[in-house]
Amino acid sequence: MMNSKIAIIITAAGSSTRIGGGIKKEYLSFNNGTVLSGCAKTFLNTCLNYYSITDFIITCPVGGKLDCSLSLEKDEELKKLFDQLKEGCNVEPSIVEGSTTRQKSVYNGLLAIKNNPDLVLIHDGARPFVTPKVITETITAAFEYGASVPGITPTDTQKEIDENGFIVKHLQRSMLTAVQTPQTFEYGKLLEAHNKAIKDNKEYTDDTEIWGTYVGNVRVVPGDVKNIKITYPEDLKKL
Repeated sequence: MMNSKIAIIITAAGSSTRIGGGIKKEYLSFNNGTVLSGCAKTFLNTCLNYYSITDFIITCPVGGKLDCSLSLEKDEELKKLFDQLKEGCNVEPSIVEGSTTRQKSVYNGLLAIKNNPDLVLIHDGARPFVTPKVITETITAAFEYGASVPGITPTDTQKEIDENGFIVKHLQRSMLTAVQTPQTFEYGKLLEAHNKAIKDNKEYTDDTEIWGTYVGNVRVVPGDVKNIKITYPEDLKKL
C-alpha cells in the first residue's frame, strides 16, 4: 500500500441553504483558515508522506471558483502543504465546478482526474473533524475490498415508517450504520459505475449506493462520532 497512487476529491459544491448568514458552511472560519481548508490540511498531512497523490480536486458551485480559491488562500499552513504537493508529487490542486446534485458534482470531480490512481477518496468539505485514523482505515479497507466507508452505529433505536407516519418495521440497531466520509473506492471501477449511473435517470444519495448498484459490496470501517458534517455555524463549537 505504501506509495500507492491515490486521488482525493473534496466536495464543496452545495448551496448551504440551511446555514444562513450568506456564507457557505465550507467557507466559515475554522482553525486558522476555513472549514474547507481544514479538511484539505488533514488529508494532506495524513497522505503526503505515505502515498503518491495523483490528483487533488475540490468541487465548488457553478461560477464559484474565485470564492472557493479565496477560502483556501486564507490558510497559511495549507499553502505550505500545497507547495509540498507540487514539489513532491508534481500535482497542482484543482478547483472544479460541480453541478445541481452531489452525484453530478462528484462525477465532474471524477472526470477531472487525469493520472489514473489506484484509489479515489471522496470527502464532504463540511466535515473538518475527520481524523487521520479514519482516513487511513478507509484506504486500507479499500485496497483489500475495493470499496470502503466509515460508519457509526446509531445511538437511537431506529424504525421504518410508511408514507402515513406509522411504524412498519422495527430495525435492529446493531445491524445499522450511519455512514460518513471519506468514501474510498477503486478509481476505475467507480468511474465506470458513475458512467452508468448518470444515464439511468435515478438520483443516488452517495457513492456507496452507486458502487452497490453497479459493482458490489462496500466494507464499513469504524467511523468517529466527532466526524460530524457542519450544518449550522454553532456546530463548529460542539467539540
